[in-house]
Amino acid sequence: MSYKKIGIIGFGSWVKNAYLPILSNIKEVTISHISAKTKESLDLAKNKINNDSCKFSSDYLEVINNKDLDLIILSVPDNIHGKILDQIISKDIDCIFEMPISDNNKEAEAIINKISSKNNIYIPNLEMSYLPVVDYLRDIFSNKEFGDLLTAKLKLSASWWPGFSIYSASSWYIDVLNNIFNLFPKKVISNIESNSNFPTESKGSAILDYGDFLAEWEFDMESNETLSVILDLYFEKKLIKVDLLTSEIKSENNKKISFSEPYQGWAGMKEFIINSVFEKQDKDIHMTNIEVLQKISNGLDLSMKTKDWSEIK
Repeated sequence: MSYKKIGIIGFGSWVKNAYLPILSNIKEVTISHISAKTKESLDLAKNKINNDSCKFSSDYLEVINNKDLDLIILSVPDNIHGKILDQIISKDIDCIFEMPISDNNKEAEAIINKISSKNNIYIPNLEMSYLPVVDYLRDIFSNKEFGDLLTAKLKLSASWWPGFSIYSASSWYIDVLNNIFNLFPKKVISNIESNSNFPTESKGSAILDYGDFLAEWEFDMESNETLSVILDLYFEKKLIKVDLLTSEIKSENNKKISFSEPYQGWAGMKEFIINSVFEKQDKDIHMTNIEVLQKISNGLDLSMKTKDWSEIK
């Protein structure tokens, strides 16, 4: 599979800093159409796209209806994400998009049902899971190189406020755990710090019950530190500590697993794009991930309200 003509809906910082630098350096790919909401964003896109044949629109429907495209990349705020994704599904075209599917779980469930009935491929952007270090850790886990896993902890520190919620961000990090374990959690519970400086979920944690062990995703969006994603895997015989942004095994004298150096700090983005553009995609695997991650996001949001475990069914 190879996508040659790509349309992009949205031209925010994620597109400018993560997608565009990589796509622009793949000679087999042409960015053929861009839609942005404001004139300022469109003017910026025109300055950054070195392609005289690229079309620019303020109406995203012009991208969706462009029959010359092979792929659409959707990168817009959560509150309009579901609506636009639903319109893309009505067309015969593949799509890269970001989780969550929608900021409303009922809308998300309806969209998932539509996706499952289509032959097109819908690829969730979960770039960190494409890092080679994730494959490395999966082998250690599956081969029981250091015995059984007792527990795991993934800690995210960032200064990303405002705009964070456990519902919108959980998929990006919990998917890393799911990929290493090749498992999905059976139930989840979330705990949000009530003394946060902000009105929603800027500090807290999620506990994931995988059956034989528990894993924790801890996050602090109020951190003054630089972006950090550290994973601790507690095996029977050894603790493995990994810096996922640098692919360094800290517990093994900073042993580094080779990976593509990240653009603007977004580890795994190049691996994700190269895989998505050139490798054959498994629709069923993507579908399963989409369904489960949406259920996890909803379960964590529900747990935050009920203060109890939420089963993932």
